[in-house]
Order: sequence, then C-alpha cells, then structure tokens
Amino acid sequence: MSDDVPNPFISAMNGLKTRTENAVEATPNMDAPTRSIGEGPAWTGSKARQVHDDYLGPNAGPVKSALSNLVADVEAAIAELDPMVSEGTARAMRYDLQMR
Repeated sequence: MSDDVPNPFISAMNGLKTRTENAVEATPNMDAPTRSIGEGPAWTGSKARQVHDDYLGPNAGPVKSALSNLVADVEAAIAELDPMVSEGTARAMRYDLQMR
C-alpha cells in the first residue's frame, strides 16, 4: 500500500486563487463609470445614455457580484478537496493538469 501525498489539485487551485485575486483587483469598480454616463461628468447625450441603459447599466451589478464572489468560490472549491491522496491518484491528477 502506498503512502498518501499532498493533493496536486490544491496547489493548482491555489494558483488559480492568486490569479483570481489579481484579476479582481485589476478590474475597475463598475459603479462609478456607469454613474458618470448621461448626467454625469464623463459621457453626455442620448447615445451615451442608450449605451448605459442597454449595456453597461444592466451588466454592472452582475459583473460586480460575480467578481465579489469569485475568490470565495475558488476557496470553497479548494476546501472540498482532500488534502492528501494516494501516490497513484496524485500521478493521475498531475497528468490531468498537464493536459489542460
């Protein structure tokens, strides 16, 4: 019987978590830009209002919500992984990760 080893998926998911945190940090807050359209200081006029109403406004909330939950979703996925797996399972996991 083989000894258990650290789960390779956890390391991969921790890398994903770091990249996710960086992406969330790099994504600007959608609220301020969408509020500045129309009557605000940036874009003015009917075309700006139409772009806001048709595209930016409806998507600002869902994008912000998804970004807010993204890191927590990755952390929840990591928490569900077994910290230790058999050597054979780890080998199969590493192969799977290499093929992605």
